[in-house]
Amino acid sequence: MKERYCEGASRMAKLILEKAEDLKKTDGAALVFPHRSVDGDCIGSSCAVTSVLRMLGVNAWVCMPEELPDNMDFLKVEDLLFYPPEGFAEGDLMVNGKHYDLAFSVDCSEGHRMGEENCKIFEIYDEALDIDHHEVSHLSSEMKWIDPGSSSACEMVWYTVLKISELMGKSVNEIVDVRTAKCIMAGIVTDTGRFTYSNTKPETLEAAGALMELGGDITEVCYNLFDLKTPEEFAISNAACSQARFCCDGKLAIAAVTADMFKQYNARHDALAGVVEKLRDVGGVEFSCVLREVGDNTIRANLRSKTDFDCSEFAEKYGGGGHKRAAGFNVTGKDINDLADEIVREASKFL
Repeated sequence: MKERYCEGASRMAKLILEKAEDLKKTDGAALVFPHRSVDGDCIGSSCAVTSVLRMLGVNAWVCMPEELPDNMDFLKVEDLLFYPPEGFAEGDLMVNGKHYDLAFSVDCSEGHRMGEENCKIFEIYDEALDIDHHEVSHLSSEMKWIDPGSSSACEMVWYTVLKISELMGKSVNEIVDVRTAKCIMAGIVTDTGRFTYSNTKPETLEAAGALMELGGDITEVCYNLFDLKTPEEFAISNAACSQARFCCDGKLAIAAVTADMFKQYNARHDALAGVVEKLRDVGGVEFSCVLREVGDNTIRANLRSKTDFDCSEFAEKYGGGGHKRAAGFNVTGKDINDLADEIVREASKFL
């Protein structure tokens, strides 16, 4: 195992094994929490953790803040997912007949990033296990492993799984099946941009190679996550790109996709995968933003950059977060075009 992961992965592996034994004694359940605006890393890591917990004999489910995007259907993880009904947090906290006794967050550490209902559920417990690669300096606990230097939460999960196999005296293929390998691969390729981002390290490629040997078909994963599009997704993505504005002497690209556009093209709200990256990759662009109306008077923003512009810091102004090169946020009660103009004004101060 790479030295940089030894301490964190070892600590997390021991905690998972200890909590698994406790839950088996009480026949309790664990809920694994991803962030809202789900992506390949949060779904991949949460499903992988849930699969490993089940392999250890624990009742476990991913507590979903929203529907699984179509481009992740190929992972075949429906049996791992739990969609909490409204008011679940005020009830008896029964998950498929089991008492919810353990919270485990992945790819995020704070309840407010998990969606309103999931936040209420997550914050019932004072302590939760956590694997995250986002910078959260104000959180510190032996139950949390936060490593901003890691490419993805999935990479951290992979090295945790290696340590679990070592502690149990089992081979890793006894713990990681083909589906779990695909889930972990999905998170790694998502957050590294298919190994093209600067967060790709030798240990990232080493993890990917091992996952391929376990059945994590990188061709299948990348095709479904990045390339496969329905005619509706193709049409609305092209429309979003064609109406994008280039501002600040071409350093900023921004597109605003309204609810009417989604209706016009009969497309889902998650149909814009890859658009913000396409705008970022235009020559001269340093910062790109895609806004989309997603219902309930809510606008979601996806941010990308390729130079010194800090997307995470910018997103925090609107209650969001993420990484320096990729971040996002949600706002309510604003007109999408007014928000676009506001973002242009604010971003121009840094470009």
